[in-house]
Amino acid sequence: MPSIRAVIFDLGHTLWDFAPTEASRRLNVLRFYARLESALGDRTPEPAALDQALNQAVMRMFESWNSNHLEQPPSDHLVKDALATLGISVSSDLVSELTATFFCAELDMPVIEPDTLAAIGRLEQRGLLMGCVSNTITLEEGILEALRRLGLLRYLRSRVASSAMGYRKPHPSLFRRALAELEVAPEEAVFVGDRLVDDIGGAQGVGMRAILTHHYRQEPLDGAANRPDAVIQRLGELPEVLERLEAQG
Repeated sequence: MPSIRAVIFDLGHTLWDFAPTEASRRLNVLRFYARLESALGDRTPEPAALDQALNQAVMRMFESWNSNHLEQPPSDHLVKDALATLGISVSSDLVSELTATFFCAELDMPVIEPDTLAAIGRLEQRGLLMGCVSNTITLEEGILEALRRLGLLRYLRSRVASSAMGYRKPHPSLFRRALAELEVAPEEAVFVGDRLVDDIGGAQGVGMRAILTHHYRQEPLDGAANRPDAVIQRLGELPEVLERLEAQG
């Protein structure tokens, strides 16, 4: 097995956890309402109705993620879906504006722990290339802003978001995009994620090695079809685990 040259991470529940912030979500809804009111005037539904419609549209998308279909429509479809349930039709340009308003940032606040940042710094010192692949409805610019705010953007040379790809993990296109942007072969890269099917199975399906993290989520291995190359309890363990994988060849 060739030497490890790159590490690619999942984001939510891998590199970071989420701290739900009701105020942040409500602010997005109010911004959404204000922009829609400027176009529709008195015909604009109340913020509570918009909030409910948007939430239900998101839930319907998440339900589709539990099926075997890996296609992911653009996030503006969520806005169209929500408005349609309220009997509202607006221009494509306004839909794009409303989408950027509501999905320009993570709906919950991502938070990262110090030992995770320290581990990533150690990987950079070792000369490893790094990137991320995330299943998300957040627009690419929102992911970049979250990475910037958490001090991660400088480390991750490749950033792949399913919201911009038309597919979600474990579809191979997302992993291959990250590998191509980092200019490494699959056997030279390790993927780190918290989900056995989306992360472990998806990465191994394109020829990468894959590490399962139990830092924020704990998927049981008993009876699992996808077997990770290693399991870690915290991201702080990653540098030592990569050394062991390297030694095993």
